[in-house]
Amino acid sequence: MLINIPWIKSRRKKIIAMIFDCFICYVLYNFLFFKEFNIYPNKIVTTSFTIFWILLSYVLGRYIGSIKLSILNIFKSIIKSLFLFILCNFIYLIINWWIPLIFFWNDINSYNLVIEELNNFFFRITFYIFILSTIIQCLFGLITYKIYFERKEWIFWGTEKKYKEIIEETNLNKQEISIKWVSNNTELDKINFENIKGIILGDLFIINEDNINILLKLKLKGILVESLPNWFEKKFQRIPTKVIDSKFQLLDKIKLIEDNYQIRIKRSGDIVISLILLILTFPIIVLISIVIYLEDKGPIFYQQRRTGLNGSTIQIIKFRSMKIDAEKFGIQWAKKFDPRITKTGYIIRALRLDELPQLLCVLKGDMSLIGPRPERPEIEDEKLKNIPYYSSRYIMKPGISGWAQVNYPYGASVKDAARKLSYDIYYISHFSILLDLLILLKTIKIVFNAKNFYPKNIK
Repeated sequence: MLINIPWIKSRRKKIIAMIFDCFICYVLYNFLFFKEFNIYPNKIVTTSFTIFWILLSYVLGRYIGSIKLSILNIFKSIIKSLFLFILCNFIYLIINWWIPLIFFWNDINSYNLVIEELNNFFFRITFYIFILSTIIQCLFGLITYKIYFERKEWIFWGTEKKYKEIIEETNLNKQEISIKWVSNNTELDKINFENIKGIILGDLFIINEDNINILLKLKLKGILVESLPNWFEKKFQRIPTKVIDSKFQLLDKIKLIEDNYQIRIKRSGDIVISLILLILTFPIIVLISIVIYLEDKGPIFYQQRRTGLNGSTIQIIKFRSMKIDAEKFGIQWAKKFDPRITKTGYIIRALRLDELPQLLCVLKGDMSLIGPRPERPEIEDEKLKNIPYYSSRYIMKPGISGWAQVNYPYGASVKDAARKLSYDIYYISHFSILLDLLILLKTIKIVFNAKNFYPKNIK
């Protein structure tokens, strides 16, 4: 059942790659430990190491899913794996420098003999895993590229205007998809479907009794038949408003978020994770506060009115990343290399640390960790006038991070906002705890890579 969910189905290659790595880490660690010491290792240690390897591999982008055969791609895979191998051993050595000093001070010499053997073993096992994992991930990437690389075309059956709009939208994504336009005035039985993967119905209103019979015959021959909104969400995990022809289609996509068990789990997770993050990042919060104040002696925090659940007004708090007089000429869109941003602001924005105080808004209940990003009412008026169905995002509590934030950079225009809305609509229609966990992992990956903090240039 889960495999039919678009965001899972599109990532099945990455999930399989993770399973391969999980198997290699867990089985090889246990096997070699038993062979060398004649006992099995502590399960907590083995599991922790495996989880650490998988999570760091994800953050470093090792699980690409499929790669072309080239020296550059293979070199990149080796470098990422090598960095992971070095990082694992570095952290392991740090831990084992402090443990004997704290717990074994009275018997430090005898303990050092044991720890030396374990250090040697850990170095060897991580080296073996580094070699084996790199080879398997490269082979898996090459094989899946050969299998899944799409050489067949899609046919877009609709108006030329809608076709051009769709091509503009698909060009934003990295997937290589070939789409051929066929006018909706063309009879379906006159179209050559040789080497065609499927047909995209640009407008449901052009279907009549004759067309439906031909479409059914095509379906029985193995040709995929997809409505435009369904095709878009399966391929790109977003639903642009320009592919929605009627409010009924939107109503069908956006399901009412009721007080079900997933919402209650989400709220419980918000409280627990926010408290843990506030405790763990408290030294960072203090350090950022000092640096912000020392730079220009201005306020440390910045409060703003934002639109929350069901269109209500909420107050959010952030670390101040802009100069004191940033809005002396009124509210403006963010710009690339924005001169209003302070030196400290660039750093904390790149690492998303300016959002940390919003954990207090999550605890208060005005926000969630994951959800559509809340916008300023002053800017939102323009969006409500120019972007169809923009108010649909009010159905869910706003979040610190969201599906739009992990897939698209900072917004710098109404066009940006429309494209972010396409991700918000998808998130609302596919909300689940699993999707929230994926967004959380992608957020961590973006923070470590300092991505998506510059506005995207829109032509």
